Amino acid sequence: MVIEQRGAPRAGDDLKVRREGDIIRVSGDLRLSNAERFERELLAQLPSEVETLTLDLSELDIEDGVSVVVALNTLRELRTRCRRLVVKGAPQVLGHNLYRVHDLEGPGAIELVDLREDEPYG
Repeated sequence: MVIEQRGAPRAGDDLKVRREGDIIRVSGDLRLSNAERFERELLAQLPSEVETLTLDLSELDIEDGVSVVVALNTLRELRTRCRRLVVKGAPQVLGHNLYRVHDLEGPGAIELVDLREDEPYG
């Protein structure tokens, strides 16, 4: 299932959220202009009564700091709605910030699988 943006899409706004069973796949560029939509659509895709949710971010790029914060807060909310949250292919900046704010340890920790190493600018 793909949720399409309401209204005219902005140039370069290719963010897609789709659910395939207990896996939610997010692709495109997360940026300030679509961060609110990212949060809303991701939470709307959460299946009711799921033990383990896998969030596949292997095709997601995060463009700015505000978007990192929105992604962190959205993952924290998802974590409260399932017993186990597995994040696959997260961008390095997201994985680093999850580590930095201690969301990868303790009860209810978010599990990272196949963390991506982002290429340096240059």
